[in-house]
Amino acid sequence: MGSFLRIKILMKPQDLKGQETKMDDGAFLPPPPSLFTSLQLLSPPIFNSMAKSTTAVANVTRIIFIALLIDILAFTLILPLFPRLLQFYRDSEHGDQGSLLAWSLLRLTEFQDMIGLDDHQANGPHKIKRPPKMDIVLLGGALGSLFSVLQFIASPIIGKLSDALGRRRVLLMAMIGNLIACCVWLFADSFELFVLSRVVGGLSEGNVQLSIAMISDITTPKTRSRGLAMVGIAFAIAFTVGPGLGAYFANKDLVAAFPGLAHYGLHPFSGSALLAMVLLTIETLYLYAKLPETNSESWRLAVQQTAEEENQAKEDNKPTTAITSPILHTNESLTTTITSAAMDDDRIIQLQHTFLARLSFTHFAHLFLFSGMEFTLTFLTFHLLDFSHMQQGALLGYIGILSSLIQGGYVRRKANIVGEKQMVLQGMAAAAIGLGCIAFVSGELAAGESPAFIEKIGIPAFRDLLVWLNNMDWSRESRMWGLYAGATGLAVTSATVVNCLTSLASLVCDMGSHPSSEEGSAATPKSRNVRRHQPIGKGLALGRFRSWGQLGRAAGPIAACSLYWRVGPLVCYGTVSLAVACLVILSSAILPEMRQLPIRTRYIQHDAQSKDKNE
Repeated sequence: MGSFLRIKILMKPQDLKGQETKMDDGAFLPPPPSLFTSLQLLSPPIFNSMAKSTTAVANVTRIIFIALLIDILAFTLILPLFPRLLQFYRDSEHGDQGSLLAWSLLRLTEFQDMIGLDDHQANGPHKIKRPPKMDIVLLGGALGSLFSVLQFIASPIIGKLSDALGRRRVLLMAMIGNLIACCVWLFADSFELFVLSRVVGGLSEGNVQLSIAMISDITTPKTRSRGLAMVGIAFAIAFTVGPGLGAYFANKDLVAAFPGLAHYGLHPFSGSALLAMVLLTIETLYLYAKLPETNSESWRLAVQQTAEEENQAKEDNKPTTAITSPILHTNESLTTTITSAAMDDDRIIQLQHTFLARLSFTHFAHLFLFSGMEFTLTFLTFHLLDFSHMQQGALLGYIGILSSLIQGGYVRRKANIVGEKQMVLQGMAAAAIGLGCIAFVSGELAAGESPAFIEKIGIPAFRDLLVWLNNMDWSRESRMWGLYAGATGLAVTSATVVNCLTSLASLVCDMGSHPSSEEGSAATPKSRNVRRHQPIGKGLALGRFRSWGQLGRAAGPIAACSLYWRVGPLVCYGTVSLAVACLVILSSAILPEMRQLPIRTRYIQHDAQSKDKNE
């Protein structure tokens, strides 16, 4: 009877008058086929049956996944090239003190002096010998932070535009911006042009957040995490394969192949830029030809129907309870005693803002800590274990492959059972343990670098522990075991935390996706004239959520780098491990746990049945 009830809710009473048979329980027998024709006009064939809807969702998710994978592959091509690319600009612009590169390097030198790095062995306790090519490493980190800051600015704007103009249209517009950025990089023979390409790319990159919004548009709360895990899998695959492709094509010197184009700005790294441009062109054409618009009424109706059928199937398998059974699980002070009937639009909007603010803060705090440790990991492996580029690549490849396996084998299959909030906490706990493992085996390096700092610690037991760990004489094999144990924890974190936080944010957006009457829940015939209502636009909300994560990703490396070179890896990794543990405790208290949405679906169905019985 659930489908008949939905037909009744979707149609106006006068449309059904004289064309249905009312049963004793208040439900209606199906109207003649002519009325189904009007329903079918509202949506593509995906609305005709649950089986077709499931197939359509799988097809669209596959399209989004393929496009996102191509996009991230193009994005990661440049990552291994940063040191050599920046060294190329430094050599080509040597002696030009008025260039943007010279100004940037001067600012970075001042930053290194501030955090205690020096070109020579230090005489004082707070000075550390500057590592080789440290300015180039920091310049690459600064450009990465610039990209994240631009994403912090652009993400809410892109999200809001996608709510107003449609996801597909805005995504294609963003792809044009990405193509322009790659074209500028292709002919960027100066550092200024290269920075311009990064600025254009940072302001126009919208594929990730729009992919998240589109998957959220077409999936139900039950299948949301499963769908969004595909975003994480695309990241893991691309970050494993993309840097190798970039390094390979960087060896293809287009200047030697086309010397006449050198006059227009072609440079030794244009091969990778050309590959990125080709990939983005293929992606743009693929999206134009295959991607449907997901922010549409037909998709909303189809998703609502599927969600209600999933909820009805779940209800049929357990004893009937009152309609006040909680659908939203979070702090008792907020909603555990709130009934579905009491959740009016103002309350929904209030809860949405509260939950999104908490999720955004958690996203920012997590990426602030996690991205900073990611950035310093290469410093640690170089100084502690003298890793080569191949060994660095093997470590990062191990993290990427393990992360993709966890996302495909655990997150996609178990998120709806375990719960997104629990997976977030599990991932953060894994990060705390992993960073602790790395800190535990990174002692000897700090000896002689920060003894003054350790001696100033006022707690004797803690000071003695640090001195003991600092003086541990670990073998290389023991350090490798500790490093890879920590890398395993970081892989679990990469696979779970951001994906499940994003899933929670999208579920919070769905709190407002419900059929609500034009005059609230008043029991008048006019109140059954149903419309869709969404207090917060999903694209804007997810854009804001992502922007705070990008801000954390921009600030984290700067803070972590300062801490690392000030106090050494033992204290740095140990401190951040404790900070992540505190974040786990805080997150367990403030994060909502969303399981069944939209939150008033049952109330509306029950209320409609009750009104029919009273008529």
